[in-house]
Amino acid sequence: MKFPVRALTLAVALAASGAASAQEFPSGDFAGFHSDPMRNLMAPRVVPQAQRKKQSAAAEACADANGKISLQDRVDACGKLIDSGVWKGADIAWAYSNRCFALFRLGKRDKALSDCDKAVELDPKNAVAFQARAMIEQDGGDSEKALADFDKAAQLGANNAALFSDRGNLLLAKGEADKALADYDQAIALNGGSPTAYIERGGAWLAKGEADKATADYAKALSIAPNNAFAVFNLGVASYLKGDKVKAAEALRQALKLDPTNAYAGLWLFLAHDDADGKADLKAYSGKFNAGAWPWPVVQYDLGAIDAERLLAAPQTPGDQCEAQFYLGASALKKGAGDEAAAHLRKATEICPKNFFEYFGAVAGLKAVAPALAKPSPATEASKTEPAAGAPTAAPVADERKPAPAADESKATPAAAAPASASEPSPAAELKK
Repeated sequence: MKFPVRALTLAVALAASGAASAQEFPSGDFAGFHSDPMRNLMAPRVVPQAQRKKQSAAAEACADANGKISLQDRVDACGKLIDSGVWKGADIAWAYSNRCFALFRLGKRDKALSDCDKAVELDPKNAVAFQARAMIEQDGGDSEKALADFDKAAQLGANNAALFSDRGNLLLAKGEADKALADYDQAIALNGGSPTAYIERGGAWLAKGEADKATADYAKALSIAPNNAFAVFNLGVASYLKGDKVKAAEALRQALKLDPTNAYAGLWLFLAHDDADGKADLKAYSGKFNAGAWPWPVVQYDLGAIDAERLLAAPQTPGDQCEAQFYLGASALKKGAGDEAAAHLRKATEICPKNFFEYFGAVAGLKAVAPALAKPSPATEASKTEPAAGAPTAAPVADERKPAPAADESKATPAAAAPASASEPSPAAELKK
């Protein structure tokens, strides 16, 4: 799974936001509710100058500066302004931006995107319209378009935590951890009171293999919000990846206490155990997990209810496939089956998005298993010194000081076939290629 802030930034950014004019009301300024530091990452649009004299009810409702208007009422109010035909160009572009947000939150993605397109068309300098459209594109999986629109919004002066947070998430998914870190740093500078900002940056540190810095960011998030289940879970994963299984288990149990439905916390807790207690713990917690959704098949596999073949047949999405490979590899590593672990973990690094915990875990797992794979197995060592059963004993090496006796071809025998293990490369050998 992605480090668990998936749609959180988008959701809270849209929770009470309208659209802001870069000229009249910079989107970095907060307005409205302040109970949640992330709630107003983008400021609601105040009534435009052209309408301030009338202070129309429709304009106020479309702007929703206090975050009290229902989504549908907001859509209707913006529509009334747009349909009036009184305002043109940039003077009405803001209403399209606001309706875009509201429609998107109502699940009407195509209509929302059409409104954002219209806002950009009417006002090419409307930074918030570009940012709004980028959020929708990001949600729809069109990462390249989303990145381009986020970049355009930033060029036009948008300077709010939501922009840098969301763009950082896209960059991290592409594997550009350094650029993502720069954006997360900026998000924290603008809204350091949010635990989400630190949770996201912690994910970038994990991507760079710096678990110590990740745990520091998760600890900071928890100092702001001690009962943030995401932060506690992330801390558990980071502790596991840095090799501290005791702290990992402690944090993961706390995460399950805060959110008993988090099956991923149960799976990582299973991995943090070195003994049979892991299965007992997983079984105890599994009663609260959703047995009809992913990653339930992974839970079943770890509990011994299904085999690897059935687990690999269960994924419905590329993300599920990535996770199946990782958890198979991690389970094999837990059992000491290095070659099997390496095969699955390598596959996970090939197919997992770069912002998935399972990708971070697969990279760390391959590093952990590499020393064992580099060492020849006892069987391999024995094959170098002991003849295979039934094979002819090798002739002694000839003394270079005198010529070896000529071979009697009439008594020569065909060379014995080498054992299959000698002619076929081992998984370990393949891993090194």
